[in-house]
Amino acid sequence: MNIGTGQRAVRGDPLRIRSIAPLALEMPLARPVASPMMSFSSVVTLLVSALDEDGIEGWGEIWCNFPRFGIHHRARLLKEVFAPQVAGHSFASPQEAWERLNRANNVLRLQSGEPGPVAAVAAGIDIALHDIAAKRAGLPLWRMLGGNRSRVPVYASMGRAVDPLPTAEHCLALGFRAFKLHSAGSVDDHVAEIRPVRELIGPSNELMLDVNASWDAREAIATVSRLEEYRLSFLEEPIPCDAPQETWRRLAHAAPMPLAGGENLLSAEAFDAVVAQGALGVLQPDVTKWGGLSGCLPLARRILGAGRRFFPHMFGGAPGVLASAHLLAAAGGPGGMLEFGVG
Repeated sequence: MNIGTGQRAVRGDPLRIRSIAPLALEMPLARPVASPMMSFSSVVTLLVSALDEDGIEGWGEIWCNFPRFGIHHRARLLKEVFAPQVAGHSFASPQEAWERLNRANNVLRLQSGEPGPVAAVAAGIDIALHDIAAKRAGLPLWRMLGGNRSRVPVYASMGRAVDPLPTAEHCLALGFRAFKLHSAGSVDDHVAEIRPVRELIGPSNELMLDVNASWDAREAIATVSRLEEYRLSFLEEPIPCDAPQETWRRLAHAAPMPLAGGENLLSAEAFDAVVAQGALGVLQPDVTKWGGLSGCLPLARRILGAGRRFFPHMFGGAPGVLASAHLLAAAGGPGGMLEFGVG
């Protein structure tokens, strides 16, 4: 897949979609991996394949990391609910399609109590339609979206399935100069994870830590200052995104590094409230989980306009990574980096 390059059609023509379908991929891991969410024993990726009436193909991706078996539910949502709303229809733009899908499935979202799967399927379709639109225009997606740069900085995001020290050493040799670790437990556990990697990569490279909302809020407020000597560029989701705003403010005041989050927010209103609240210095919407490019690009520009760093969250397959790269390039602004899963 190469988002936004390929065949040229008449620019500005409506998108006439012939077909759209899911492609579910699952690969077993050598050993089960524990996380604060659940234990998992495989890697999953749910792709979206779309074809327009001129035979131009677009690819997207639907978030389905947890629980792993959710891949099958989302694939059926796409095939049985969303596909009939897209195939055989015309749209003036990917954004019109995304907005129409959100309106058409709002009652389903409410009645099913499943805003996450509904939002993720709409996001994956939006990415695929943007891929088609950019190919029809004969432009790279970042340029079609108004960007002015073709390269973006990246950081090595080390999942829980890898040993962090040799993985960081390998990534350092490849040329990475920014790294993100995962940890859970108490501040002692976080220090044990961070210290050897910081010693390895030296003081000049960026280091981040993601604890997946697993830190007890009271303990985090009391002990987060112990991480100061390790010079973290940000601390990601130390507590759940639905913790009281006052708790987030107190933690931000106690933390010697910026706080990051956003991958678990599922509406523009939720993001705007968090930006206005001010506790997060780094915002991380996931283009495959909510919004696609239609929702995340205007959001990214609002984030940057508020003086925050924009780091698109992504830990999945190639279409999601490429879409996130084009999104970051289109958004512009200083200080952002692309999350690149390694291992």
